[in-house]
Amino acid sequence: MKIFNLNAAMADMVDTWHNRHLWTALGWQDIKSRYRRSTLGPFWLTISMAVTVSAMGPLYGFLFSANAADFIPHIALGLIFWAFLSTCILEFGSVCEQSAHFMKQMHIPLTLLVLRVCYRNLVILGHNILIYPAVMLIFGLTLGSAFLWLVPALLLVALNVFWMGIILALFCTRFRDMIPVITSMMTLMFFVTPIVWTIDKLPPARHYLADLNPFTILLELLREPIMGAVPSAYYWCYAAVMAATGSVVALLLLARFRHRVTYWL
Repeated sequence: MKIFNLNAAMADMVDTWHNRHLWTALGWQDIKSRYRRSTLGPFWLTISMAVTVSAMGPLYGFLFSANAADFIPHIALGLIFWAFLSTCILEFGSVCEQSAHFMKQMHIPLTLLVLRVCYRNLVILGHNILIYPAVMLIFGLTLGSAFLWLVPALLLVALNVFWMGIILALFCTRFRDMIPVITSMMTLMFFVTPIVWTIDKLPPARHYLADLNPFTILLELLREPIMGAVPSAYYWCYAAVMAATGSVVALLLLARFRHRVTYWL
């Protein structure tokens, strides 16, 4: 038997693409099931996010002596995009366990389950981002031409989230006790990533602490175009190299362990 069955791994991804209607339907059904009999549905998350921004923005702006017109949009976008990234990563760990009844009875691509998580959180991101036009209206902000960079940035971030999902789905299915560890790590990353603080608050000699953080890169790629700045070439190169390297590792792990997932459940 081949140690790395690359054909099977590629077939998994091809099947996922051919069945894209399935993972979009499953992702939408997840949202409907979670908020069944709720009047506002996922907009409850949007309201919660708006309250969080309203509370944390002025508070941290006062603590950092920052200009509200600059800082509150920064923290609003930081919290919105962090919610997307962190929720995806936390849910990847249990994606196989939650779909065990499907995987034990029929062939279902692992990458389909990963994209199911990505899709439902992307829909919720679409709801949460509606907060930012209100922030723009309050502070008289406008979108510049740099906003167009959001499209390639979103694609690059999505590719990075996708390979992370494959690795975490395999890893956490094999080692179930790693899910609490990842939860703790994401809590830690919230504080060391410039979400509620800005990189310029660090001493120049310590900027590398933020620039080496992969979540800083993904966050700034999404945040800067909306705030009117073009992300630096360093961010693009870092994210592209991370996407290429991570995709290769994810493909190799999928080729090596995909056939064992059902036995781990």
